Amino acid sequence: MSFKAEFLAELEDCLRGYGAVPVSNPDALALFIEFVRALPATDQRLRCLEGVDQGSGSFWNNPAVWWEQVPRFGAGLSRCGSAECRKLLDDMLDEAISDEIDVLEMEIRELPS
Repeated sequence: MSFKAEFLAELEDCLRGYGAVPVSNPDALALFIEFVRALPATDQRLRCLEGVDQGSGSFWNNPAVWWEQVPRFGAGLSRCGSAECRKLLDDMLDEAISDEIDVLEMEIRELPS
């Protein structure tokens, strides 16, 4: 299964109510799913997320993404659009990269001197 397909499947599970997290605005998440679905597999953000996932898998276990950003996406907004979807994807990527850097820094500190 490709990273994009796995990403979409996880988001769709959240939308259906049996995914990793509850969703506060299902309509907004459905819009985000369609936004991601329309992205080409060569999209730089998806490729970077896939790289983080291949490096450590930390994207799928990142609480800042799955327990903070996804559930709250679209909360308090009367309408979400592509700008909000782009921002969520950018924020997911930022969190995944930040988490990956933290993991690498910890591993470097644990190396024998």
